[in-house]
Amino acid sequence: MLSIIKEFADNSETLKQARSNVEEMSSIKEIGIYIGLFILLFIILKIFTYIFMIYSPIKEDIFVTLGRFIIVPFVIYFYVTKIEKRSWRSIGFSKGNGFSSTLKGLLFGFLMFSAVVAIGMLLGQFRFEGYDLSSLILVIPYFILFAIQCFSEEMYARGWTITYFFKRHSIFLAMVINCIVFALPHLLSPGIDLLSIVNIFIVGMVFAVMFLRFDNIWVCGGVHTAWNFSQGIILGFNVSGYTTPSIMKFSQVGQNLINGGAFGPESSLITTAVFIISLIIAVYYPNRKN
Repeated sequence: MLSIIKEFADNSETLKQARSNVEEMSSIKEIGIYIGLFILLFIILKIFTYIFMIYSPIKEDIFVTLGRFIIVPFVIYFYVTKIEKRSWRSIGFSKGNGFSSTLKGLLFGFLMFSAVVAIGMLLGQFRFEGYDLSSLILVIPYFILFAIQCFSEEMYARGWTITYFFKRHSIFLAMVINCIVFALPHLLSPGIDLLSIVNIFIVGMVFAVMFLRFDNIWVCGGVHTAWNFSQGIILGFNVSGYTTPSIMKFSQVGQNLINGGAFGPESSLITTAVFIISLIIAVYYPNRKN
């Protein structure tokens, strides 16, 4: 598996461009700059949280939580292009295949979460409770918000973090750091537990492999968006501990370890299995073309 992942990295135009303009610096300075930007992002998100609480047309916590992420692409764009002086392509924004790659990601993300629900139903851990068609009007706004949130997270966790550390270190170290960074903000989510953190770390690795294999950020953003959107607004499960309006209603019955409890299915052993299988597919699926 590791040799295949390294092959993906070796063939990546994204990583090639990321290493085209590398400033030599000490590890202390390198980590300090990274932590500084991470803290700055956190502060800016806090500020935008208050702004959205005041001006958002919908006052629900999840709407505000998602909407505030609209500032992240601007911060990352400014830092990458103006401070690091490298191209937008060097964090995975390939040209010509953005739409098709996003669609592939959306399909794969939907299939991933559908697998979780199907297994949960077979095991008697999820129960269908009915529909709420009044939520149909919210589908497009929430899809846009989930896309903003998910692509923003992919930009800083995959697009920037992986390429930032790959410039001076191995791809495997960059991938591990990416998984840690991706998991950290979720520690503040309602209902977080150890299995939630493990699963978020694993899916961070799934997204990282996709980032390298498809050589773009589009597919990662598509998978992430479809997963969260399907989980929340379509099927009615908690998304990382947050409740959303939904078209369909499912309840979780049985053991929290199996169905995920208050955090949602992302904190379930079912999801652990689906994420591991998804990682294997992402690495070994025979068609490696974009």
